[in-house]
Amino acid sequence: MTQRQRNLLRWSLYSAGFLLVLLLSTSVLGNRTFCGTKLSLLPVYAACVACREGHEQGGLFALITAAFWALSGASGGAVFVFLLPLGSMVAGYITSAYVTRSLMPAVGGSLLNLVLCEGVVYVQRLFLGSPMPADASRLLLLQIGFSLLTTPLFWWLTGKIAKAGNRHGT
Repeated sequence: MTQRQRNLLRWSLYSAGFLLVLLLSTSVLGNRTFCGTKLSLLPVYAACVACREGHEQGGLFALITAAFWALSGASGGAVFVFLLPLGSMVAGYITSAYVTRSLMPAVGGSLLNLVLCEGVVYVQRLFLGSPMPADASRLLLLQIGFSLLTTPLFWWLTGKIAKAGNRHGT
C-alpha cells in the first residue's frame, strides 16, 4: 500500500469516526442526560485527532467537522466553526512541539476544546437572555467533566486509526 493510499485510509477512518460521534451525540445520546446535562463529544474527538496528527491537519479536520456540525443544525454550531479549530490547533501544537503524544496531553487538549466551545456557548446564551436553569454554571461544569471522561475512548480509537494508516500509532 502506498503512502497516498494509507493517508486516504486514515482520513476516511477519521471521517467515519466523526460520523459515529455525530450519530452518538444526536441520535443515541441526544435525549439522554447525565445529572441533568448532555455530553459534548465533538470537541473531545477533534482534540484527540489534533493531538495525533498535529496542529495543521488536526485544525483543518476540526474546521471541516465544525462546519458540518453547524450545517447539521446542532446547537452552538456557529460558535464551534471558529472555536473548535482554534482549540484543536492549540492542542495539536502543544502536543507536537512540547510534549509526547500520549493520553494526558490529549486530556488537556480536550479540556481546552470543551471549555472554549461550551463555555462560549454558555456565555452567548447568558448575554442573549435565553432561558437557562438556575444552576446553569454547575451544569456546564458537569457537562465538561462528563464529556472529558470519554477522552480515553477517543484516544484509543484515534490510535487504532493512526496505526491503520501507519502514523504515530501508539
